[in-house]
Amino acid sequence: MIRLMVFISATVIGGAAMMMETAATVPALPYYDSADLTPRWHDVSHRIADFDLVTQTGEPLRRADLIGVVHVATFIYTRCANVCPAMVTQLSKVQRAIQGRGDAAIVAFTVTPQYDTPQALAAFGEQRRIAPASWKLVTGDPEQIYALARASYFADDGRLDATKPAVEQFLHTEKALLVDREGKLRGVYNATLPHEIDKLLTDLDVLLRVR
Repeated sequence: MIRLMVFISATVIGGAAMMMETAATVPALPYYDSADLTPRWHDVSHRIADFDLVTQTGEPLRRADLIGVVHVATFIYTRCANVCPAMVTQLSKVQRAIQGRGDAAIVAFTVTPQYDTPQALAAFGEQRRIAPASWKLVTGDPEQIYALARASYFADDGRLDATKPAVEQFLHTEKALLVDREGKLRGVYNATLPHEIDKLLTDLDVLLRVR
């Protein structure tokens, strides 16, 4: 009887340990590393590619500036009359949630950099109470921006052609992409929908807790 009890106890303890080990190896949020946005429940090598662009304040922004920062990426343009205003309204909730934090940011890349200069982005931001410290409006080389949308953030739904110049194409998307401190894609949301932004905020908090 004693041997049986010891065997049962060892089995239970061993099973619990295996469950704890399995739970520990499954990430709280999935990773995304392909254009079809299939969630991966294990670590991946895909990271946001390097870039050299500029914000609405005229300051440079590179990938290195976002390492250690959880960021939400979007692709917008200042002349947009419908989707972008809805996105800005919803993303203002994210701005309020991260205000004053140095380890979280919204990064909005313009898809019409030929029109959206730093000055134009600054005026756009001022009209919409966008705080440059936490919400980066980004412009610069269109080839870099469109390559990021297509091959790093997977924001284009396969609509961008890598063989054509960026200035001959146009990207319009409601996606918001959540990226962790290592530059890995962890969430995809419709930034025009309140319940999707609520989910983004929950997931953002999860990533901010990871050091």
